[in-house]
Amino acid sequence: MIAIRDTWCAHVEVTNRCPRNCAYCTRYTRHLRSDQLFDLSLEQVEQALISLKNKPGLVGIMGGEPIRHPRFAEICGLVQRWIPKERAHLWTSGGPQWEGLRNIVRQTFGHLAYNEHNASQSQICLHQPLTVAVGEVVADEQLRKELIDDCWVQRHWCPSITHKGAFFCEVAAALDTLLDGPGGYPVDPDWWERKPADFQDQVERYCHLCGMCVPQPRELLAVKRERFTPKLLALFREKRLLRTGDDHVETVDLKLDREQVTKLRQGWEPWNYRQDLK
Repeated sequence: MIAIRDTWCAHVEVTNRCPRNCAYCTRYTRHLRSDQLFDLSLEQVEQALISLKNKPGLVGIMGGEPIRHPRFAEICGLVQRWIPKERAHLWTSGGPQWEGLRNIVRQTFGHLAYNEHNASQSQICLHQPLTVAVGEVVADEQLRKELIDDCWVQRHWCPSITHKGAFFCEVAAALDTLLDGPGGYPVDPDWWERKPADFQDQVERYCHLCGMCVPQPRELLAVKRERFTPKLLALFREKRLLRTGDDHVETVDLKLDREQVTKLRQGWEPWNYRQDLK
């Protein structure tokens, strides 16, 4: 794992509302109960931006779908106040609001990740089955620790701030909301100075419930049924999460040893969402 300060970007997740129902979304948006949806207040957004203004790297405005936040234009004003344009990043899939916001987005963000999640992409975009939990798939404790410590998400993706605090990993942040967890770190000016040894509490709480570090075949964006390991599915159902019925999920009892993991990791590039199907 790498220190939080060494990550290339940190997210401020201004909302977790999204009109999409993508399988294996790293925010688990298709499973959220209505009482788990949030929009950050402007005060929370500003506190988050102030906390990140001295962190090396980019600062991302993220969701859910961030432009659906009812005060998104005002959020842009806060970004302009605290984050230089060359360090500001927006992640969006567009939508009806996009045309009306295009100019302020151009004025605010030096980096834009625009992914429409359209019909064409749904046939080529591959997602990692994050609901196939490593804690159930890999019985070897040392091997499981190695996979978690070498997780590509923690090295290539982003720490996040949500309405519940700051997290070393965006998937951990999403799980904390989804599973009604205790929340993250206080959004203080130095929260991102934590090194791997300093955020092991979040690692131990959430990483074993995640499948992002498990080498396995990925699934098309268009998939209708998500693959779940049995205990994680039982936990989702206990929490009364949405789309966990038999018509939405497929239970898998996958078990991997070191030899199988080594073989599956050959040519496995889960960060490459756009590779053409063979």
